[in-house]
Amino acid sequence: MKGFIREASKILKSGPLTIVGLKARFEGLRFLGISWAAMLSRKMGARAILLVGSAASIYAVILFLSNQITPDAPKASHDAILKARWSSPKASTSIVIVDIDERSLAALAPEHGRWPWARSVLADGLERLSQVGVKAVLFNVLLSDQDKHNPDADSAIEAVAALMPNVAFPLVRLNPDNDDGSQLKVNEILKRTGDQESGTNSTVAVVLPTFDTMLDRVGVANQRPDADGIVRRYPAMWNDVRLTMPSIVARTMALGGDNVLPSPALITLNWRNKGNSRYTRVSFSDLLSEETNSQKLAMFKGAYVVLGVSAPGIGMTKPTAVSSLEDDNEILATALDDLLHGTHLRVLPHWLVLIIELVIVWSLVWLGIGRRVSPVLTKVFLLAQSGGASITMLSASYTHFLIDLSAPMAFGAGLYAAIRLVKSLDAGWSRAKPGFRSSAPTHLNGTVLLIGYLDGDVSIAESGALQRFLEEQLGLPKVIRVDDLFGGENFARKVCENYSCQFCLINSQEKLALCSELEKFSFRAHLDIRELPLQKAWNPEWEEFRLLMAPFLLRQCADLLETRAGKSSIQAV
Repeated sequence: MKGFIREASKILKSGPLTIVGLKARFEGLRFLGISWAAMLSRKMGARAILLVGSAASIYAVILFLSNQITPDAPKASHDAILKARWSSPKASTSIVIVDIDERSLAALAPEHGRWPWARSVLADGLERLSQVGVKAVLFNVLLSDQDKHNPDADSAIEAVAALMPNVAFPLVRLNPDNDDGSQLKVNEILKRTGDQESGTNSTVAVVLPTFDTMLDRVGVANQRPDADGIVRRYPAMWNDVRLTMPSIVARTMALGGDNVLPSPALITLNWRNKGNSRYTRVSFSDLLSEETNSQKLAMFKGAYVVLGVSAPGIGMTKPTAVSSLEDDNEILATALDDLLHGTHLRVLPHWLVLIIELVIVWSLVWLGIGRRVSPVLTKVFLLAQSGGASITMLSASYTHFLIDLSAPMAFGAGLYAAIRLVKSLDAGWSRAKPGFRSSAPTHLNGTVLLIGYLDGDVSIAESGALQRFLEEQLGLPKVIRVDDLFGGENFARKVCENYSCQFCLINSQEKLALCSELEKFSFRAHLDIRELPLQKAWNPEWEEFRLLMAPFLLRQCADLLETRAGKSSIQAV
């Protein structure tokens, strides 16, 4: 590090303070940084990749712990997957939405005026649904106050509610901050609905239907948007600090004689957003105008009905995972469908994501370190990435399991890039790539030892052992590896690419001991060792040094290939 600081100081003090001078300083510092990083990467060897793997593992654990702290954090990747998936579950034909839409408002305006209509109009709609034999009705219209101007209409809706025991009505949960100021007791509400009492006499802030005949069939109408305001999940059972009771969807199912299938209290909605799979909608005005025995109303026989308002300015709309705006009726129908048929999305638990990430980390580390498997690193990575993407899309499109591997895939991509960078820096230093040895010292005296061989005779592991031996004996700056003498596609490349060479700078004291140690290598017979006088200064960054060494490398390559060709000819004879 001291050497790096010293070299950086020299660069900063050199040259005039002009634009050209500042540019030269910047380039000098850039090459110096690359050179030191490359030397450090080569010096650490496999430890550099192990360090990257350890840092990635620590980061994965930190992400896991943060997910435990904020388990309800939204998953933007889920939204992208659900929007892009190829298919989605079909909307159940046993669920119908009766929609108080703009068309209904226009059709009924001459007789009943503007919204809100008299409650007797809604009572007529419920009565018609009873006549056509619906299984249960989710009445998604809150009637929280009496109509003082039309008490007869109120009496009508109250009477219909009493006569139709299969209609669920909404209860709206207010902000818990208002609980202490309320006069409604939790146990009093639960006693009316027949739900299990909580054992507390606390007050709770809610808005109830104004009619007594509706109170025994209320369900919580609130939804639970994520922190970003997007609806991705639905609470089958509402549970907060003071109130625990079924949602309006679960209440509707109970009134229809269906139990909520074993599922979490908070389900992830499986949106019907592909293949024109939307729930059947019938305008409220059409429901009233058709005869009871009409073929158009036959779909209601034994069906669950969601009755609500979607007309602009009146109905509630919310952003969902697959749509910027979705009306409340579609959300409730989706939740009802998922709870009835068990089609809600199951997502990977955080602990499993952590395990997958750690497996990816150490698999890539193993591939990056292993000298035999390192060349297949890129192929394995690309295969794993494409496989992960396929699994994610197939699971989201054709199953009820969202196996979202986007996070592990992104994690793997980042780690792969880091490992490739480490290996690139290592290779850049080993091969003395221009700019990678700008921090290395210049040597004026010594002898160059040229050690060449053919890759078919010396394995990758043996070549690596030879390089490490030379670097340990002489130091990193005095050893250069050449294993890519020719590049691109040309006539000579196929035969010449088999040639590799490692050449180093030695002095007279080191020569005898080094050559003696080289004799101990099991593959010594396959090494072509030549001595060259150092006619130019040893500095791989200088063009003169490259011009000096290139002819000797080419000559050694030609000699080795000629020897191999001669042996082949003798064997052929």
